Amino acid sequence: MSDPKAITMRDLARLASCSANTISLALRDSPRLNSETRARIQELARRHGYRINPLVSAFVQSRGAPMPTQTIALLTKFASADDRQTSSTVFTLELLAGMAARAAEIGFLLEEFSTALPGAPDSERLNQILIARGIRGVILVPSGSLAQSFPALDWRHFSVVAAGFHARQWPVHRVALDQARSVELCLEQLTLRGYQRIGLAVTRDQDPRTNYTAAGAFLSWQLRQPERNRIPFIPVDHYYVPSDALEAWILEHRPEAVIFNDIPSIDSIDSINTRHGLNVIPLAINFVERPGLGGVVPGVAQLGKTSVSVLARELYLNHYGFPELPEVTLVCGQWREGERLRRLVPIDPSEQMRIHPSPTPLPSSPLS
Repeated sequence: MSDPKAITMRDLARLASCSANTISLALRDSPRLNSETRARIQELARRHGYRINPLVSAFVQSRGAPMPTQTIALLTKFASADDRQTSSTVFTLELLAGMAARAAEIGFLLEEFSTALPGAPDSERLNQILIARGIRGVILVPSGSLAQSFPALDWRHFSVVAAGFHARQWPVHRVALDQARSVELCLEQLTLRGYQRIGLAVTRDQDPRTNYTAAGAFLSWQLRQPERNRIPFIPVDHYYVPSDALEAWILEHRPEAVIFNDIPSIDSIDSINTRHGLNVIPLAINFVERPGLGGVVPGVAQLGKTSVSVLARELYLNHYGFPELPEVTLVCGQWREGERLRRLVPIDPSEQMRIHPSPTPLPSSPLS
């Protein structure tokens, strides 16, 4: 039963000597009110134990007059038009498609704001634009160089979520691919088939983009292997692995299988095998369609959907500014079998039951 003594918004309006609409704006931390008024009303609400009932709020909005559609700002940081065009990879397209799909489902519009192109507004101007247009939700889209920063907005006015690990210096809620689990799935499937000398071709530029989770999972597994089977990381600073560097690394360390994160390396492995009479098996954790290729299909579209869902939750709860305890939501990928994966040893049926190629889905949230 509801508490008959629970204070209402009208009660707060009488106590504050203002309208109920002003109370509503203050509790939503709307920039339409000055900071002193917002703080005074929010303190009054806390002192009298006022709480928003999100179910009632959602019901009232759904039954009332049509609400104006809110816009979510997608901040990108491509440094040039060419960078923007060449970066429209399968990953970027799937990510944005997932964001668009979830936004349409729950009644939001999306608009991209380029922050690093020539002529892009600076932090102060972009802050003014977003506030003037009533845009309170911001998603930081992984784009461009890690060294390129997003503009530092006055985050007190915005709910913000990062898709991935760009802008790691900011304590924001994040949604990311579970690359650690992707590596674990590959290692489980390879060791089940008898592979022992397994390499991870993740470069020094790729590694921080996943917050070092892929490398961390691999090193944890590798420390439990005989020292003779421990293959070092490929010593490359760039995002993509040059074919000559990949060839030299394979010839020096002779892996039986290699887990890759970039597509050109997967495409060059066949020519390396042919030239040297090898049969190095490639697996992908950034999956693309290639004949016989196995690996993990990342949930990139789901990454986009979940990013919008988390941001919508924050907007519905009127959470603005950096959270006290940032959350990281991980999106699992799915194992895909590849014809090139040879069985070096027979697979024990009991061991096969232990492997879970498709992780059990988590219970869906109200926004999923």
